[in-house]
Amino acid sequence: MKKIATIFAAIVLSAASGLAQKNTPTRAYNLYAESNYEAAKECIDQCILDEKYNTKANTWLYKANIDHMLASMEYSAKQNDDKYVIKHPNTPVEAFDAYKKARSINKNVEGFEMKSPGDGLPIIYPLLFIQGVNELVANQFEAARNTLAKAVESYEMQTPPQYPLEGKLYYYYAYALEMNKDMANAEKYYQKALVDGSKDMNVFIRLIESYKKTDRKADVLSLIEQAKRNDASNANILVAEAEYYFWTGDNERGRQLLKNLPATINDSPDALINAANLYIKDNQYGEAEKLLKRAYANNPSAIIAHNLGVCCSNIGEDKYMEANKLDVNGKKSEGEMVKREADQYMLDAAEYFEKASKEEINDISVLYKLKEIYLRLGKESKVQETEKRIQSIENK
Repeated sequence: MKKIATIFAAIVLSAASGLAQKNTPTRAYNLYAESNYEAAKECIDQCILDEKYNTKANTWLYKANIDHMLASMEYSAKQNDDKYVIKHPNTPVEAFDAYKKARSINKNVEGFEMKSPGDGLPIIYPLLFIQGVNELVANQFEAARNTLAKAVESYEMQTPPQYPLEGKLYYYYAYALEMNKDMANAEKYYQKALVDGSKDMNVFIRLIESYKKTDRKADVLSLIEQAKRNDASNANILVAEAEYYFWTGDNERGRQLLKNLPATINDSPDALINAANLYIKDNQYGEAEKLLKRAYANNPSAIIAHNLGVCCSNIGEDKYMEANKLDVNGKKSEGEMVKREADQYMLDAAEYFEKASKEEINDISVLYKLKEIYLRLGKESKVQETEKRIQSIENK
């Protein structure tokens, strides 16, 4: 009898323990109050799946506060220790959505020592902003657009916002829109970034490019002048100014601006490449080559290699013509020296085009240019090798 009583007591205790551990909003709230946020999240997420609880405003309010606090805790830990791994990266979005869901069920919902939707929604944008930027960095452009849209909604709920972001949020949201090919709205939010106090030159550059697509010359010039008032020595803006004058037909002024670019251009690979492209369009291949070599030293990308190939092949062709003229005018030794320079430029061009072709695998125009160079240099084996590569692409 004693043994039976003992077994019965054990069953009762086990059942009581099971009841104590049942996932309920109250249990989630208590775990939250004990600062056990991960356990609280696990519990409340189970409640959200339960039809008995997921129609109640308080369930969603608890979830919003739990996710909000967990996100804040994790992102703070990441800020203090870069090696910290965030276990719940989506909690800012989950918290935002839960606040809105709670308010949609009961606009007056409250919880003891918890933020109401009216308190939580206008201050969650910094966490949403961080999540959205992380998604952008990971090239998750659709997710970033959705997250940053919520961040913008939160940011604009309170005027002025609790923590002004000086255009950063609008800039990243605009960039996400642009990556999703929504240029009309991207332009709108780049403009809002400036109104919000941004002095980021990337905002100006993006807007300039947008205005150029619709031939808004006056707006482009106005932006350039505004950007120069913020940073008169910014190389990217000064290159954009030079490009503006080439675009509007004042080539001489464009050339003068290119010639007078500050030394800060060496600190910006984009400015080096864009200035070089202007020199290429203006047939100043020697000047373009100088800038591209500096850019290539820091970033040996296929596009820079390709453009260097273009420069070297054009310089080589010009030198062949110069060598022929010298030869015709009886200056044979000088002509031979210039021809050797031309050959070297062609060899350099071939090397750059070969590097570009390794990444631009299906760009047959690069291979045709390579074949032409190898023919010029009399490298028959290279001509045949390149021809095979051309045929393999054409026969696909």
